Amino acid sequence: MEEIRFPEPDEVLKEKPSLKKYLRYLLFFGPGAIIASVTIGQGQLILGPQIGAWAQDRLLWIITLSFGSYFIAYVAVRFTLISGINLVDLFALKLKGALNWFFIVLIVIFIPMFAATIITTLGISLQWIFGFDNSLVLVWGTYFGILAVMLVILWRYKIIEYTQAFFVVVLAAGAIASMISSVMTGQLHLLKAIPHFFTIGDIPSYPSWVPESISSKPIFLTILGYLGTLTVTIITVVGYSGWIKVKKWGIFKRRGDANKLSEKLFERFKEKGKIDYLPEDEKEVRKAKLLVTPALVDLMLAFIIVAIVSTAYMLGGYAWLGRAHLIPTDANPLKAQAEIFRNIAKSMSNWLVPLFKISLFFALFGTIYAGFEAASRMLYETMKGVAPKIRKIEYKQFTFYVFVYLFLIGIPLAVAIFTRILSLLTILGLTLLFIGVIGVIIYGAGAIYYTQKVLPKPYRLGKAGMAIAILSLIFMAIPFIFIFR
Repeated sequence: MEEIRFPEPDEVLKEKPSLKKYLRYLLFFGPGAIIASVTIGQGQLILGPQIGAWAQDRLLWIITLSFGSYFIAYVAVRFTLISGINLVDLFALKLKGALNWFFIVLIVIFIPMFAATIITTLGISLQWIFGFDNSLVLVWGTYFGILAVMLVILWRYKIIEYTQAFFVVVLAAGAIASMISSVMTGQLHLLKAIPHFFTIGDIPSYPSWVPESISSKPIFLTILGYLGTLTVTIITVVGYSGWIKVKKWGIFKRRGDANKLSEKLFERFKEKGKIDYLPEDEKEVRKAKLLVTPALVDLMLAFIIVAIVSTAYMLGGYAWLGRAHLIPTDANPLKAQAEIFRNIAKSMSNWLVPLFKISLFFALFGTIYAGFEAASRMLYETMKGVAPKIRKIEYKQFTFYVFVYLFLIGIPLAVAIFTRILSLLTILGLTLLFIGVIGVIIYGAGAIYYTQKVLPKPYRLGKAGMAIAILSLIFMAIPFIFIFR
């Protein structure tokens, strides 16, 4: 194989810095919309207001720590955008499939649990929105869950991306409106809250009014679980490596079948034991660095949106729930959040309540919709490295198999959660701890190591990039320190 020449980057990437240029960068927002939608819906609606209710604004620094996962995701996808090789394929080769199987087992165990919590919460939200009988909660939750999954199987990726972008806009609008209303009514002082984004390690104690079902849980576990709701999870970070091929970013730009190119380059790597097909002249290196910009912009926009919405939910819990000694629990996971918007409506405008209802539905429906796409994509990419027969299965066919598994296991779990045999909040927190924190740290460490070891020297992270990457891993690991407090 001859050296590969990088395709020409989009013209906007080569323009001189200007406001117009950076506004056009917003058009790169694509897979990040899926990440933002999944991230917001996977726990923010419940755990955000809950933490704000008892911790006030003192745990806002967890949102700052979550930035680490977004930069880890960038380092991982940067490797694939430049080399054309999937990191999970590299892990399978170098580690004899051990890490791939670890991730697969992790997802096979925890994804049905995650699906069960979201189906249950979606049903509860629909009951609150439409007022139907309590006995129909799981029926409607399951119905809309199946609808979301079938849309993923039947629709093209671009439609999924556009719908998630719309969902995210509605979510952000509702969150920003609630925050503005809280400030205008004097319930919230933003300037006093801002320093708490940087007071890492400031951990309050549970107030005496907090129910034992919440206060009995060690605070460090609560912090880790909440961090997991904010991060790019192992599902979305691996799924992202599939989405960039669909988008044809980086080395895949204008090159036909991206999956076939990726497999061809990986076979070349296995044969030679190194990446010998990337040119090392300055012009090509400069093009490669420009070609990874869309992914960086996309991920940073996702982080900004998640940070804004998460801040709004936490501060809403502080402003409207904590002072009234209200807090989301297993018994009423969404009732307390409704109080936030009901109180705002009394003092500001009644349109905020329907806006919250719409954004709540979109958050949960979008989480199933985008989350199923992300989980299927992640399993598909990961399993190809250790089970070659998977490569012969069409992706849409593979998603159907995942759908059958999820609902065969997820629906009985949803029944157990709804009848309170299992705790919704405990399962949600435990799931996100493993897929949103532990899995991301392991994957991130591998991404950083192989970026610096396998990529030719001109394409490796520079000193600044490496420093941020290491800091990102530290950010993700910081909450584990509090085990000993």
